[in-house]
Amino acid sequence: MSGAAVIHRSPIKPGSACTLIFPSHGGFYIPCEVIRSVVQVRRGPSLPEYVFRSAIQFNPIPPEQEPSLREFLQIQIDKLREKQQEAAARQAE
Repeated sequence: MSGAAVIHRSPIKPGSACTLIFPSHGGFYIPCEVIRSVVQVRRGPSLPEYVFRSAIQFNPIPPEQEPSLREFLQIQIDKLREKQQEAAARQAE
């Protein structure tokens, strides 16, 4: 509820203000501040790809958006648990 780790393609500086947007879940916006950002090189069959991994801290969330964030996070947690159970079931076979 206080921050996130994100992967993105453009560099951003620590201390920068940004907005985390959840367009697929009712279109809510969370104001944030970048805590740190590092570049990572992904090597694949073609040219290397540069991506950035950043840690962001949420600024105070507007009260009307907090229920949407909580609901979104619960959906993601439920999906993750389901995948974990499926993986455990496959290993047990």
